[in-house]
Amino acid sequence: MKKKSKVMMFSILFAASIALNLYLGFNSYLKSTYSPNQEDQQILGEMTKMVLENKEYKEIAARETVSAIKQEVSRFNVADPASIYHYQINVQTNEQSYLFFCIDDNCTDVTNEGWMYSRYSDEEPILPLHKEN
Repeated sequence: MKKKSKVMMFSILFAASIALNLYLGFNSYLKSTYSPNQEDQQILGEMTKMVLENKEYKEIAARETVSAIKQEVSRFNVADPASIYHYQINVQTNEQSYLFFCIDDNCTDVTNEGWMYSRYSDEEPILPLHKEN
């Protein structure tokens, strides 16, 4: 009887270990599809500089209040995870968010390829950067 309970305990611990490892592995994989690594951060930094120098960005900044510039990468469910087209710069204003992508494989320039809702159209900025006393 004692040996049977040890086997049962070992089986339960083994099954729990397998389940936990599968969960952690899958969770880690999902995070790696949208979390920038060191090289991604370098690319996104250079793209952000290109966005700030871009004519379309300057027109947006002239007519709307830019609240944040968000860098994003998404490799989820794609054929070529190393493609430059998985990087985007999201310029969030008080009216909407503008999505900037590279125009070619060499990322010689960026262009505004779309827009969407911005949290700043309904909410104040998180940081009190220009708060008047």
